[in-house]
Amino acid sequence: MTTQTTTAWPAGVIARYLTVGGATVDVTHQLTVHNPPEPYATLAACSGCPASSEHSHHRLVWGMTVQREEHHPEAATRDARAWAQSHAETCRAMPKP
Repeated sequence: MTTQTTTAWPAGVIARYLTVGGATVDVTHQLTVHNPPEPYATLAACSGCPASSEHSHHRLVWGMTVQREEHHPEAATRDARAWAQSHAETCRAMPKP
């Protein structure tokens, strides 16, 4: 019989993916220095290797004559989760001791 232990996720982690090598890829929000702090990007970072990917919550939308910036945190989180899952499927790095 095998016993599996789980540890609490670090504060701020909104998603976690297990890599092939046993490390984790954590998805977190990057916060501004404003008071109160607000998320400006979603970050996916591997704990076994230096790979990471930051996805901005702000997107440029091009019109016929002007461009504008729109706030899309859901799209950034979706993109960060997709990157994290893809990285976790192929990363063979062991967790750092």
